[in-house]
Amino acid sequence: MKTCPRCARTYPDAESFCEADGTALVAAAGVAGTAKMVDADEQPIECPVCGGKAEPGELICNFCGARLPVSGGAEPAAAPGPARGAASGGAAAGAPRRRPETYVPAKDRLTATEFTPPIPPDDESGDEPRRPLISVVGYSVAAIVALAAGAWLAIHLSAGPAISPPKTVEAWPAATASPPAVASGPTVDLAHSVPVETIGESAAASERSVDAARKVFDLGKSGLLDTYRGVLAGGSPVDDGMMVRLTVAPSGAVTGAVVRTSTSPNPELDAAAVKAMMGWTFAPINGGEVRADYPVIFARDAAQAGAIDSGLAAKVAALGATSSPEYAFAPAAVPTVAPPPIEATAPVVATPPTPRRHRRVASARPPKPTLLEQVQSTLRSNRKLNRVNAYTNGSVVTLYGKVFDDDDKRLAVRTARSVSGVTDVIDQTTTDTSVWASRQQQISQALASAGLTGVTVKVIGRDAYLDGEVANKLDRERAVTIAEGAAPVTVRTNLIRVAVGRVFGF
Repeated sequence: MKTCPRCARTYPDAESFCEADGTALVAAAGVAGTAKMVDADEQPIECPVCGGKAEPGELICNFCGARLPVSGGAEPAAAPGPARGAASGGAAAGAPRRRPETYVPAKDRLTATEFTPPIPPDDESGDEPRRPLISVVGYSVAAIVALAAGAWLAIHLSAGPAISPPKTVEAWPAATASPPAVASGPTVDLAHSVPVETIGESAAASERSVDAARKVFDLGKSGLLDTYRGVLAGGSPVDDGMMVRLTVAPSGAVTGAVVRTSTSPNPELDAAAVKAMMGWTFAPINGGEVRADYPVIFARDAAQAGAIDSGLAAKVAALGATSSPEYAFAPAAVPTVAPPPIEATAPVVATPPTPRRHRRVASARPPKPTLLEQVQSTLRSNRKLNRVNAYTNGSVVTLYGKVFDDDDKRLAVRTARSVSGVTDVIDQTTTDTSVWASRQQQISQALASAGLTGVTVKVIGRDAYLDGEVANKLDRERAVTIAEGAAPVTVRTNLIRVAVGRVFGF
């Protein structure tokens, strides 16, 4: 066995240098003498081959492996064979001088000779095998803490708005506000070109002012819009602007309502609007009766409201003070029966008693029905006219509502004329067949615009039936979507055929 004189590591006899520090190995007998040289306090030794510096006592250069001179210049008596050849014969024969940067560590040279380094003692290994496990445990703990912190933060943020009130953020002055979106669908609102007015001896009171009348309209606006939608759903496509006058009692109740004029006279919409506005309530006052004029715009689309507004302004300007209203409604007066007269009796003392005479008290006669009640009763006697309504303006009767076809329209006019006291009948009724034809025309136009000219449609009520021929299956399905989108119908039967030989569109 050989021993490194510097670190005291042991190696087999076949090895010549220490793998740790490159020191030449010596036999076990020369350990004591070598130790003395290592302990001597001398100057660093310079390698004669590569010029590298070595510590005092080293025998072999750590950079090139050449033999180092002994301190004091004396050569040792014995030296390993490889070092002697490198120090004398190698340099004399013209071999290139090795420099420290071309030095191959002893560890690599030993590995090349298939030498297995000795396993270090247990006390030198320390805790190195345990470090990977400790690192994994540390990273796992850190990850768990981070996940817990993230979960707590998410819960805190989600519960934040429910605990603390939202903060109001003011818009930056330089920011440009986006234009408001235009509402689509039916709308009900007050006209802009015609003002709201209150007329009467108590119109100056705050409870009957124009502002108070506007507030009452705002409260009842949603109900009025629902009424308008119901009229549209019944098949009456009407856009209208009307001037409605309400009679308000001191108690705040609406005791009367009339439609003074409108841009598109429609008795059904007039009656529905007046009925809805009769349910409005004002604040009570100590005063007299007040009349409130409301210019109301009914539009199926907000884009049409401007034109209706202008038309209503022209109608109101032409309205005279004595013009008869277009539609009038007032609750029927409750008939009162006068009590029977009390028979006066003479004093008992003045005259002798006389036998009592039983007189018959005339029974109260029922009041005579009004002309409107007579017309309504006559119309209800015919099942075909159950959906027809009427209102009267003097002896003139106006019919509105819906019947099945034109024959039923003529029947309604004849029935109203047959009532005693009716001088004229104005027919404003609509027919189911005309509504169906209108929807059918809308669907046909939509199909033609989509290029499906070979498709025909038949509308009955809210059901649609398709027929015809198309080029492919996709057009057949597309026709159903177009029909249901063009009118409020449901396609019940689709008899559209795909042309033979044109399955792929050609």
